[in-house]
Amino acid sequence: MNHIKTLILPALLLTGLLLTACTSSPSPQSDYSYKGINFGSDRDVDFRQGVRDACKTADGYYTKNHTLFKSNEGYRIGWEEGRLQCKGK
Repeated sequence: MNHIKTLILPALLLTGLLLTACTSSPSPQSDYSYKGINFGSDRDVDFRQGVRDACKTADGYYTKNHTLFKSNEGYRIGWEEGRLQCKGK
């Protein structure tokens, strides 16, 4: 019986190590693309809205939420980057 205990403990430790090595790491956030332009990863909702509004503006349909542009950094940065990137498309 003592012999079985000495075999079980190393087997359990080895199994634990093998299972730990097989776990997947968290996947990075996917990039945000709009109209085929990659605006990078980890972009919040306000940034994305700014990009969409700016790209509409670049297409000739002036769209800008002035309240958000003045008060929300994410929207403002998204709008500015979107305007620059979509202007050439």
